[in-house]
Amino acid sequence: MKNSEFKILIVDDERFNVEVVVGFLETEGYTLSYVNSGEDALRAAFSNSFDLILLDINMPGIDGFTVCERLKKDAKTKDVPVLFLSAQNDIETITRAFSIGAVDYVSKPFNGLELIARVRNHVKTRSYILDIEAKQNKLALLASTDALTKIANRLRFVAHLKKETSAITREVTMLSLVYINIDNVQKMNDIYGYAKSDKMLYSFAQMLKKNIRKDDFVARLFGAEFCIVLPKTSKAAAVKLALKIKEETMKLNIFETALTCSSGVVEYVLGESFDAFLVRGEKQMQEAKELGGNMVAHTKK
Repeated sequence: MKNSEFKILIVDDERFNVEVVVGFLETEGYTLSYVNSGEDALRAAFSNSFDLILLDINMPGIDGFTVCERLKKDAKTKDVPVLFLSAQNDIETITRAFSIGAVDYVSKPFNGLELIARVRNHVKTRSYILDIEAKQNKLALLASTDALTKIANRLRFVAHLKKETSAITREVTMLSLVYINIDNVQKMNDIYGYAKSDKMLYSFAQMLKKNIRKDDFVARLFGAEFCIVLPKTSKAAAVKLALKIKEETMKLNIFETALTCSSGVVEYVLGESFDAFLVRGEKQMQEAKELGGNMVAHTKK
């Protein structure tokens, strides 16, 4: 993380103090912002993303302690490090500062070199934490992504479907699911080989991605089975999408014979478990296959 990418908020009601801090830190190349009240500090912190907050304690209105406590209670700002800058250096004040979540405390009048050194230390720590978080997020994404098709795998799909179904608490909220299975995959494996079938699965998955909306969710469950979760979507609208996918599948031109798929469409019923919802979709897909494939089944069961 470059110093210019590191955003610091300076909070002090005395303009002179702000100018002193800025004078020391601007040579480091940080992106500096400042406000002169606790109220403005909270507004700035909640509407922006800062990497470090330098916070005075004694200010008119909301004091620094209250600001810090509110920051630590909010999900957006709870992990932003707070470094107190204060003329108070008694043990009670310093102890309270650390007890409410501060990472450091510098007494005024402070030594400029000490301030620079302490900020540098927190910059390094913050950069390390952000780097670890980025790597963890990347690993989590890799673990929940299907290696062949590059879309979500069953693990991520189940978590997503649980979240979507548990969020529905009113009858008027719609949620639909399209359960898809590519027809005759084993036959194509025998004729064309698994390498070409793998390319087909990838192309099919990318076609699905292109035909869904931003808030829709597509995943490969296993083999040649895929699922699309459609929030705020009626069964009628989901059927239209399934029919479009059916047509787009036949246009893929991967094998000498046309590729086809069978789909089952269901709409969520209030109070239904996520797995029962999924099973209904699978049963509809199986019905489509039993009727000869290359069709969309959506009868109520």
